[in-house]
Amino acid sequence: MYQSARTSLHGRHVAAGARMAPFAGWEMPMLYSGIVEEHRHVRSSAGLFDVSHMGNLLVRGDGASEMLQRTLSNDIALATEGKAIYSHILDEEGRIIDDTIVYNLGQGYLLMPNAAAKDRVLHWMRAHADDAELLDLSSGLACLALQGPRAEEVLRPLMDLSALKRFRITRASLGLEPAPLPEAIGHQGQGLQCLVSRTGYTGEDGFEIILPWESAPALWDELISDDRVLPAGLGARDTLRLEKGMLLSGTDFDGSQTPLQTGPPWVVKFNRQFIGREALERQYREGGYQVLTGLVMEGRGVPRNGYPVLHRGEEAGTVTSGTMSPMLEKGIALAYLSPGLTEEGTSVEVSIRGRGHAARVKRPPFV
Repeated sequence: MYQSARTSLHGRHVAAGARMAPFAGWEMPMLYSGIVEEHRHVRSSAGLFDVSHMGNLLVRGDGASEMLQRTLSNDIALATEGKAIYSHILDEEGRIIDDTIVYNLGQGYLLMPNAAAKDRVLHWMRAHADDAELLDLSSGLACLALQGPRAEEVLRPLMDLSALKRFRITRASLGLEPAPLPEAIGHQGQGLQCLVSRTGYTGEDGFEIILPWESAPALWDELISDDRVLPAGLGARDTLRLEKGMLLSGTDFDGSQTPLQTGPPWVVKFNRQFIGREALERQYREGGYQVLTGLVMEGRGVPRNGYPVLHRGEEAGTVTSGTMSPMLEKGIALAYLSPGLTEEGTSVEVSIRGRGHAARVKRPPFV
């Protein structure tokens, strides 16, 4: 029988009473105390997530930047050393293979693809590597995401954060049991070696800490001992990202949509050549494609993936992500809608169990 992979923090999750469930080939914590409580704690204080299931791909060598210019929708030139960009990876038809954050480490670029798409991204990148070298470091690295308005207060005693601005990454030595990063991305120093970026998937300030696989439990224990920090599962991570309108790979795009449909508009830079550019230009000229936008329910009812969206009784789109917003206490959703229906405030209905429930178009973020 197939068994899901486990992160190095699996024992910590079980001991904390987490409800574990399969996710993208991994056994991951869905919730601890409850999704709503964890969600609200992240919005008000700080939550700690295990995101060690994410991929870690290093692109290096003389042809690294040229290869990324061809395979990314965004402009890798914007990611100067120590900076990061969010980008889509496209096929020749402009369809999204995955979305990822790309970090410039100086001696190479680190990509963090989604767990379910990691092997597909690795194969695609290697097929277009040319003079670049591509290393899969995923099995040796863990990642903890400390997210929330008090995240900096929590992390500050362990490292100097004065120069770490939004969408920046730095190497750090934390005052815990010494452990080195893989040589390809490591450096000499005392203590626990890690990479710390000011990025996240919650819409709050926060940090993602990439460190040696076996060292994650020690850092987890250190951070979770702070009264301001609550462990949070993938359930809260999903509701948090949805309130901010962030895409979920495999759900809000499934390999058949393009960035013109999903947005955000700045994720594509047309001032250079890249794989899929001609297809996007053709799609833009022809028009008629559905666009992902936000919906807020007017009354009761919680929209879910796959629910039809109706306009004047006719089906006009489909919900991709939906939930009851813990902060708004209303149903919210992302949905693909037909052209002409994406104007803010447009009235539509979401069909829930065969009944239409009133909703209006609201461009994210919702909160």
